[in-house]
Amino acid sequence: MNKAVFKLSLSLAALVFLMAPAMAATSPPQAAPALSAADQAFLASLAPGVRAPAPVPAAKRPAHPAIAKKSLCVANCAFGGTVSCQGSSCTAVDGNCAWGEVGYVICDGNYYSCGGSCCGGSFCTGESYCASRCYPCSYSYTCNYSYCADDCECNYSTCPQ
Repeated sequence: MNKAVFKLSLSLAALVFLMAPAMAATSPPQAAPALSAADQAFLASLAPGVRAPAPVPAAKRPAHPAIAKKSLCVANCAFGGTVSCQGSSCTAVDGNCAWGEVGYVICDGNYYSCGGSCCGGSFCTGESYCASRCYPCSYSYTCNYSYCADDCECNYSTCPQ
């Protein structure tokens, strides 16, 4: 449920940011101010007998294909700072420990994380409890920082007979 709300929030934020440039693009271009008769006479006096060529609109040069396809993605980390990458395709997810997310970006299939963990300071400190619970058998204690979960498994096959 929380991830669905997060995805919806990101979608709405992206829509807001995409609407502003689209609305700006629909505004009519402003014309250059017209020259007064005195300004036209001054310009004509600079080159007597020479007619200036008619103005020609400048051609819009296409962007270089390698540059045009690059996108920059930046994610805000849950603990401050940012992580970013640039590629032909990218995704950014801001960190938010309420959702268990530290923040990351993916560019061209490469994953870059903010690092760290949203788990509390007392997380992953139960190994001594695990050892005493499984004694005299061996045990396996693991911590999963992605889900803030730890696990203790007693290996009963190693218990003395």
